[in-house]
Amino acid sequence: MKSAPARDVFVKELSKIRDEMGFRLAGYVVMPEHVHLLISEPKQGTPSSVLQRLKLRVSRRLRKRRRSGSANQLRLPFEEAREPLRAFWQARFYDFNVYTRSHLINEAWGSEL
Repeated sequence: MKSAPARDVFVKELSKIRDEMGFRLAGYVVMPEHVHLLISEPKQGTPSSVLQRLKLRVSRRLRKRRRSGSANQLRLPFEEAREPLRAFWQARFYDFNVYTRSHLINEAWGSEL
């Protein structure tokens, strides 16, 4: 995400979804077109449904702000290049269980540190 307002939208939606679906959030990293989450199993749904709901809400809110035409509208990465509207998030989804600290460092966060 390229702007502080976009990150704020993400954090706010993540908090709402955490409360709605009942999972613990141990950490996250927000990248321009994807996110890494370290969460417990949700009480409602699955990790996949958490990500689906989060990505849908964030992209809808950011696009809504973009279309509103306000002076404070968010600048999405594809807008600056004058490209046609395209998907905001990467399409693929990958999840795995983290059992040890070394697995956390080497597999979950290693490529982003």
